[in-house]
Amino acid sequence: MYPDSGQHFSILDHSPIGHFVLDEQFTVHFWNRCLEVWTGHNRIDMVGCNILDSFPQLGEAKYRYRIEPIFHGGPPITFSAQLHKHFLTAPLPGGKKRIQQTVVTALAGPSGRRLALFSVQDVTSLTEVVGQYTSALTQLTAEAEERQQEVTRRKEAEESLRELNRMKNEFISSVAHEINTPLTSILGYAELIQTAGDVFSAEKKSGFVDDIIENAENLVRIIDDLLDIARFEQGCGVELNKTAGSPEALIEKVVRRFSDQKDPHRFELELAKGDNLQTVFDPLRIRQVLENIISNAVKYSPADSTVTIRTRRDEARLCITVADQGAGMSEEQLARVFDKFYRGDMANTGVRGLGLGMSIVKQIIEQHDGSIQIKSVPGRGTTVEVTLPRCGLS
Repeated sequence: MYPDSGQHFSILDHSPIGHFVLDEQFTVHFWNRCLEVWTGHNRIDMVGCNILDSFPQLGEAKYRYRIEPIFHGGPPITFSAQLHKHFLTAPLPGGKKRIQQTVVTALAGPSGRRLALFSVQDVTSLTEVVGQYTSALTQLTAEAEERQQEVTRRKEAEESLRELNRMKNEFISSVAHEINTPLTSILGYAELIQTAGDVFSAEKKSGFVDDIIENAENLVRIIDDLLDIARFEQGCGVELNKTAGSPEALIEKVVRRFSDQKDPHRFELELAKGDNLQTVFDPLRIRQVLENIISNAVKYSPADSTVTIRTRRDEARLCITVADQGAGMSEEQLARVFDKFYRGDMANTGVRGLGLGMSIVKQIIEQHDGSIQIKSVPGRGTTVEVTLPRCGLS
């Protein structure tokens, strides 16, 4: 039907790229040998026929609206392999379709016809190589990130080890200091009693004995704390001997001990009153909890300030709150307050302690199936709230 077309475009028969030519009606004017091999469609069958009979997908809007301007002198267009992967159905050996990059160019055919030249390049191998390189690059990137994360983890582990070593040295130093102070007092007073003869009165010597006992009790408390923390670390917990009793009565005893020591703080008690206030708890361990919390309130608040202890209860719970007017804590300090060996004001050497108290308090409360919360604002004091279950007592 188009005797001049084959000769006019014959040079394209030697190209390794698939070439075909269409007019505005999508009638094929040329179909080169490369496309015969790729598609299995013979040139004799294609030339003079509408290409949509063999490749109907080219009539879809996404193709047609871009191709039609070419017949009116429009600029060249490209159908990329990413968006139009298989421009023509052209199988490879094994049935896999060729990935194609197609460029469409306007040209003038014989007798001044407006035609469009389609140049279809097989980019299957190139795409696969790019995909392999992309996959390899992705894998290398992932490996590099993993190695970087491993380096970061190692640095964090090294930092943790350094921090643990620092804490260990600090702990040993603190323990040595805490033990040495009462031991020195005990030895000093014992030597005075032994060597002074009748220099001191019986009343004075009795005072020395009281100081020895007090310092010995301090030593016992330090050792008990160390033993308690060791039990918690081993997952054993402490042995609880629960009994029904009144925490309010226990609070009064603990506060009275602080008052008897001529503590320069004021203590205000707002305790629940009534005939039916019993709760099941271990008196020895809850006393330990109260002494730790009240001791902290005293240590970290100025003299002559007020420490307020309140209790309230409902059918299920008993709440004990201890509020001071001290320096308070920052968010960072609050986050670490239950950490072992942590003291809120490490720079204040006048505040003694191993930093074990609040860690032990939390463990004891949790063993009672209770909870502890701390609220604090720098410069505005600290409030500690301990909640214990009533254990079904009415």
